[in-house]
Amino acid sequence: MSEDQVKMPNFDLTGKVAIVTGSSTGLGRGMALALAHFGASVVVSSRHLDKCEEVVKEIEDMGKKAIAVKCDVKVRAEVENLVKQAVEKFGRLDIIVNNAGMGITKKVIEMTEEEWDEVYDTNVKGTFFGGAAAAKQMIEQGQGGRIINIASAGGLVGTKNIAAYCSSKAAVVSLSKTEAMELGKYGITCNTICPGYVPTGINSKPLSIPKVYDQIVGRTALKRLGEIGEIAGVVVFLASDASSIVTGAYIAADMGTTCN
Repeated sequence: MSEDQVKMPNFDLTGKVAIVTGSSTGLGRGMALALAHFGASVVVSSRHLDKCEEVVKEIEDMGKKAIAVKCDVKVRAEVENLVKQAVEKFGRLDIIVNNAGMGITKKVIEMTEEEWDEVYDTNVKGTFFGGAAAAKQMIEQGQGGRIINIASAGGLVGTKNIAAYCSSKAAVVSLSKTEAMELGKYGITCNTICPGYVPTGINSKPLSIPKVYDQIVGRTALKRLGEIGEIAGVVVFLASDASSIVTGAYIAADMGTTCN
């Protein structure tokens, strides 16, 4: 390519197959819909099959393809089956978004070992299982791929009363960098998105408290909360050829919360 020729970025996902864990509601649902909108066939997955099937119907109503697969990301066999179902239905796997996650609000001195393990098994082990299973399939296909791990702005800074959540999301950022180093030679990129506060069902209770809402918004540079579609847009970027040289990175999609 000559110096005056510029290859335009391409966000088209036609012909690609994507898995999104934790995609029956909230951010995950938005990610699944966005990937389908840009042409991907999507495997909608969570522990709630009925909710997954509702998202599948939304995608099919868009004229796109999708299937629902029940999966608890804490169980490696179920994650491996998730990848197997994607390949059996669509013939390949190009993108996985490891979005499933959870948190427990408790002080460090009050949290039990069982509660700590539940957060880490979901957020860290589940992300590890998803990336490993997807990478094996992508390597076998020999055409590269995209691993997108969803962490949190909380993984970049400390936040009171959610130590397990914050530290587990910090682990996801580090895991992504290691995966990027190991898998780059196969044309597989691995990146992390660290969302800030986006109103969803999971955080509706604290955001309904005016004092808490004002504190959260006050810490942002943009002086507002995010929207589901804005996080989904970052997912589409990282899933597409537009991000082909981006790997081992994290994007703080947090309205500027962590910039000071």
